[in-house]
Amino acid sequence: MRLEKRYVLFVVMFAGILGMIPITSVQLQSLEGMKFQCAVREGTLKAVMQEATGSVSVLAAEHADVITVGTTYGVENCLDPALEHSYSGWDIMTSLSSGLVDIEPGLDNVSDYIVPALATSWTCGGGGLIWDFQLRTDVTYDGVRPFNASCVKYTFDRNCNLTGNGLAELDGPQVSMGYSDIIKNVTTLGTYAVRFNLKIPFAPFLQLISCAASYMVDPIRAPMNSLVLYTEGNPNASSACGLGPYQLEMWTRFGGTDQEIWLHKNPNYWNITGGFPVTERIIIKVFSDDVVLDSAINLGQIDVAYRGLVPPEVATFKTNPNINVWEGHGAQIQYICFQQRIAPFDNANVRKAIAACLNRTNLCVTAFLATAEPLYSFIPNGVAYHKDAFAIYGSANYTYAQSLLTPLGYNSTNELTVDIWYESSGHYPLSYEQALICESDLEASGVIRVNLHAADWGSYRELRDNASMPVFLYGRTGYLADADEYASLPFANWLNMGFNSTYGGVTQYNYWVGGRNATTYIDRYANYSALQDLQAYDCSMVPLWQSHNTVVAGLDVNGVSPDITERLYFWRLYVELSVFPFDISLILWFFISAAVVVTPVFLLIRVKRFGSRETGL
Repeated sequence: MRLEKRYVLFVVMFAGILGMIPITSVQLQSLEGMKFQCAVREGTLKAVMQEATGSVSVLAAEHADVITVGTTYGVENCLDPALEHSYSGWDIMTSLSSGLVDIEPGLDNVSDYIVPALATSWTCGGGGLIWDFQLRTDVTYDGVRPFNASCVKYTFDRNCNLTGNGLAELDGPQVSMGYSDIIKNVTTLGTYAVRFNLKIPFAPFLQLISCAASYMVDPIRAPMNSLVLYTEGNPNASSACGLGPYQLEMWTRFGGTDQEIWLHKNPNYWNITGGFPVTERIIIKVFSDDVVLDSAINLGQIDVAYRGLVPPEVATFKTNPNINVWEGHGAQIQYICFQQRIAPFDNANVRKAIAACLNRTNLCVTAFLATAEPLYSFIPNGVAYHKDAFAIYGSANYTYAQSLLTPLGYNSTNELTVDIWYESSGHYPLSYEQALICESDLEASGVIRVNLHAADWGSYRELRDNASMPVFLYGRTGYLADADEYASLPFANWLNMGFNSTYGGVTQYNYWVGGRNATTYIDRYANYSALQDLQAYDCSMVPLWQSHNTVVAGLDVNGVSPDITERLYFWRLYVELSVFPFDISLILWFFISAAVVVTPVFLLIRVKRFGSRETGL
């Protein structure tokens, strides 16, 4: 009898251990809806038998092998840096490729956040017109084909059409970001050295080279004069990229809409010895709308939700103790524009009075539920050289607004009439709510009367081009994490405000050129500081708010670094696994597995004993 009990105890423990070893992810739900999750990397579970009691201590792997990311935004066009110009597409491409340099994740308001990537070092000479890069000598596309200077030249010749044989797509980022206005040509200085000859001194050149539009293509996959487009069922033929922490494992689309994108660890990644990528596989699921995305993260169907949640959902997640909400400065800003061809908005004091009436904090809290932040400069928070220049007007500063308008004849019986236009088709977030709050802020002065007008995006642009809107809300999402991207907005010709680089905004333009052409930090700082002060003084436009870069994730997700680049660094993400020896899901799985194996054994023993009694043996 004692021998049989020993055998049964051994079988119970052995069966429980066997039952747990192949588990990749176990999720159990209690009657109250509490979820217990134990993710165990396959093949790495160890069990330590202790004493005669049969207690078990489980030592799990440090990180899970798979992270699932949910979003409502897929790749806009294709995984070719010559055309794709969306943040969602750039997230994928920066995981499939690498640039010469990169931006240190999570850093804000600094000028020296550029770090080496495919280039180990660089120098600038010739008055800012020559940039030389030394490349890594041990990088390959597939473990065999080397990456070298000719690959860099091929990438820029192709994407920017520097030699006349490439692409330069009209809808691509290289055209819209003005690469051809900056780069003259690219030459090789040897196998592992490359030179960029510029047309103009361009201070943020490293920032330009760090963005996804400057990431390398694979010359074998990316023909010189044709784009690489989505090919159903063939991920290798669907990407122009190479050299990234991940490879494209799967990409499914239905009716032109992304469904899922799978990224798998690149065994030949140049920084794999640095521990990246941390997670073996990233699965990106594209959901139809924010409601479905919200449900997926709440039900634990995804680990991370990014891009697509609306402010009320984010605000709710902030109160959920089982969810982390990560926030950083976002790249989207919005502002008020004045048409100076229409009186009285050609008067700076009228514009300043309107600026003084605004309550940005109320706007961000009321309309955006604190998922946006007040903005007091056209250089956003999180970008080097930012300065809160427009803070001089205060917030809801009605006394100052009245002091500016009274000499112009405006008072409580003769109010200044302001016709504010806003976009009504969803191109900008919460435009109607923003307009209502601006209306309330201005009318609270007692000397301003507001009339609101709306137009869909197509009509809105026509009204802008026709100079028909006296005051209108507008926005910008920058793709270059540098002051140069934003600082030219108040005198931008395309906004057609009657205030530009040749009329009214000449001094602003000169400061901006001085900042982009500067060769030292001190020179750039001096130009941008003076520029922001002048923009607040001229008040040709008024900044309102800046978005947050928001990531919602489970408590066990780490490596999230939201910042002004708007990138989700997939290769840094990882799920911390439970290492508690008595995790409830392990205990339950142990006994379930044991029961499955032990029950037949126990029945056999009982049958054998019963048969022995019957036969008298």
